[in-house]
Amino acid sequence: MEIDTKMNLASINGLTPAKRSASSPPAQTPDGSFASSTALEDGLKSLPDARPEAVNYARSLIADPSYPSASTLNKLAGFLAGQLQAGFE
Repeated sequence: MEIDTKMNLASINGLTPAKRSASSPPAQTPDGSFASSTALEDGLKSLPDARPEAVNYARSLIADPSYPSASTLNKLAGFLAGQLQAGFE
């Protein structure tokens, strides 16, 4: 049996990580003021702590007795066994 240790766990069952928007480089000010960092902090404070759609999706998975599937568990077990074996080499 061959174990693929470079498995992408995010792709199991069609899950994909949330895409992040591209960030622009920080603005440089000649006087070295921190006005841009203050604006960034204010913007971060206005973001919600959690995404409601992600929370609802997680709740639906928790309620599903067949989640995760036997196939997914076997893949994860193989991945973990490969990591464990690599630790002893």
